[in-house]
Amino acid sequence: MSDDQPARRARGAAVFSAVVASLLVIGGIVWLGVVDKSRSTPPAAAAVSGASCTWTPADATQNPALTKTGTPPTKNLPTSGTRDMTLATSQGTITVKLDVTHAPCSAASFAYLASQRFFDDTTCNRMTTTGIFVLQCGDPSKTGAGGPSYTYAHENLPTAAVNYPAGTVAMANANDPDGNGSQFFIVYKDTPTDPSNGQSVLPSNYTIIGTISTGLDILQKVAKGGTDNANGPGDGAPKLAVKITSLTVGPVVAG
Repeated sequence: MSDDQPARRARGAAVFSAVVASLLVIGGIVWLGVVDKSRSTPPAAAAVSGASCTWTPADATQNPALTKTGTPPTKNLPTSGTRDMTLATSQGTITVKLDVTHAPCSAASFAYLASQRFFDDTTCNRMTTTGIFVLQCGDPSKTGAGGPSYTYAHENLPTAAVNYPAGTVAMANANDPDGNGSQFFIVYKDTPTDPSNGQSVLPSNYTIIGTISTGLDILQKVAKGGTDNANGPGDGAPKLAVKITSLTVGPVVAG
């Protein structure tokens, strides 16, 4: 992501820089953003062990963009079924079916943060309309470096050639296998493939947490409105602002 202060955009600043051919590298930084040097980066522990999740503390005193949240429970977490996540936004209501079976730690994290009203009154700060087609949300600081005071490891990484089809909801991260926090992106149009090799232009490095149940049309309307091109053509804040007035997560539904 282009920024005059790349160190502040470390955490999820993300997902979008990689669109233009050599867009896997921006200013010498691999694609999803600058790794946040304010956090230690121990070897990533397995995200799931039975009904347990591992949360790596992040130092909010060294990165003022982080929000002190504590950490979610680590044990006795649901590991099957789905949970409905509802985003009431300034453009309409979007509902997401969180995949507890394949991304139990992500579902637990969103439920925990939602219980703290972490996402309420936040703005989806970035959209791309060229090359990849996503809206990114989940940063209360609006800097691209924000998130909770913990991270967790990848789970449910995609394997298909079109790895992020329309309606996919996935975690943004700073090219860090233990770097998932609160920033997420919603895909409103299928990720394209590179005709030279048939591979997706978007690396399979982002945990898929669920799929949109309703509201895909809202994102498509926002995309048609374009971006302010702050980060280049078709890359910036959406002109039709998307403010999350509330984000809630419902109970587990057996799958």
